[in-house]
Amino acid sequence: MMETILLLVVLPLVLLVIGYIIWQSAMDSYGYNIFSIWVLVRLLIAVVCGFVDLYLGITLFVLFSIWSFIATWRNTSMFIAILAVIFQPIALLFAFSALNRLSKALND
Repeated sequence: MMETILLLVVLPLVLLVIGYIIWQSAMDSYGYNIFSIWVLVRLLIAVVCGFVDLYLGITLFVLFSIWSFIATWRNTSMFIAILAVIFQPIALLFAFSALNRLSKALND
């Protein structure tokens, strides 16, 4: 029971806090938004293509992650770029979950 609570409540909160700290640091120090809408759109394209062809989706995901890493590294630091590449798919997951819940709430 405790493991379930940890996974469902604490882990997402910790991920949100860490993601916010990374985003805030990039915005304050460099003026660069690591979670821009276009980063999430690129990752979403890779996920959607993954449903059509798994290898295409994985290839696009890797290419888009490298693209995001290079763009973030050019505008911030390597440390923020590494963390951003890790947390950008997590941000996409949270955004998709929020939109899914909003859609269900509006349709009920």
